[in-house]
Amino acid sequence: MTTYFPEMVSEVERAKSFGLPTVIGGPHTIANPVQALIQSGADFACIGEGEIVLNELVEGKDPSQIQGIVYWKGGKPVRTSAQPTFYPDIDDFGQPAWDLIDPRSYPKAPHGMIARRFPLAPIITSRGCPYSCTYCSAPITAGKKMRWRSVGGVIDEMEMLYHQYGVREIQIEDDNFTIKRERVFEFCEALIRKNIDVIWSLPNGVRIDRLDPEMLALMKRSGCYLMSLGIESANQRILDLVKKNLNVELVRKVVGWVSDAGIESCGFFMIGFPTETHEEIENTVEFALSLPLSRANFTKVTPLPGTEIYDLWKREYSQGEEIDWSTFNFYTFNPKMAKVSPSELSKIQRRGNRRFYMRPRVIFCLITRIRWDQYRYFFRRILNLLGLKKMTGLKTKQQIDLSKKHTANPKVLLKETAPA
Repeated sequence: MTTYFPEMVSEVERAKSFGLPTVIGGPHTIANPVQALIQSGADFACIGEGEIVLNELVEGKDPSQIQGIVYWKGGKPVRTSAQPTFYPDIDDFGQPAWDLIDPRSYPKAPHGMIARRFPLAPIITSRGCPYSCTYCSAPITAGKKMRWRSVGGVIDEMEMLYHQYGVREIQIEDDNFTIKRERVFEFCEALIRKNIDVIWSLPNGVRIDRLDPEMLALMKRSGCYLMSLGIESANQRILDLVKKNLNVELVRKVVGWVSDAGIESCGFFMIGFPTETHEEIENTVEFALSLPLSRANFTKVTPLPGTEIYDLWKREYSQGEEIDWSTFNFYTFNPKMAKVSPSELSKIQRRGNRRFYMRPRVIFCLITRIRWDQYRYFFRRILNLLGLKKMTGLKTKQQIDLSKKHTANPKVLLKETAPA
């Protein structure tokens, strides 16, 4: 992802120090392949799904004959013909090599900060997104057409993780897990029949308008205890502007359904959209406080490559400035697109987090959910959210190193250059 690009550059350098060939991929690379190759110094950039490209590279196929990559030729990046379509049957890809990424070996700092059980494992059951939200690159990086793994294959993977690795919680990371109602029912009923002691959550967010009380009740019965909800804004003008295709009047009703089903919810909210006013931003904060949410994330709109908002930001707001990817995160980035100053936007963000999380009901809920071995991660995260500790935008070693290189030689590494 764009927010991890500095770490990726560091890992490319580390791999090269061992004499290893390097291949980069993921959303940032797919949306910006030539620049990503130049800026990272990797050998190959994958413009599509790595399962196909990586196998062809490992088999020694001539890079010029591999669809969907950028590689070096004569000291210049060369892009081959793009992959014609995203691969239709993702069941063919099989499961990840779990023996190489043993979930028992990972720190207790999962997606969403808090989990109920460990070991925990993330899985993906589908790819694609048919929506057109202007702040999201999923349709470009995963395709607009939905592609599904078979429910049987997903349940088999969960059962294997349970028996072989002792996994007791699954985080389903799909962009659109609930978009196909009958598949959700099939999944939940199959999991109930298996009767394995595994709970699950949806930390990546689901569409508000694809939920209903009957579905939520079955999800709860099958072990779902938490889901994140893509709400974004309390203002219909903003939702329409960013092509969210969501009626704000539906949000309160659905959040109530989730709460009534006994499922915890985390609301995703974004502030700083183009032309957004101070009143509209404050309205979003007040709206979040009025909902029966267990948690909330107030993040700044960040123009990520591959999105309409990125193109708009580059064209009308960036003022031709060099792009330092180490600043592209949802807490310290200053989009300068809303009708409030960057400093005021930061204040509203910190104040919104404080107001939400300092309420007795929320504090009690969080304290009762945290395991003793998660407190270190939890308090570090909470201090950041509440603005009581400076956000760590450039504090990791990789980011510090990258920032130094940006200062020393921006044209080579971080300045966005034109494709060769």
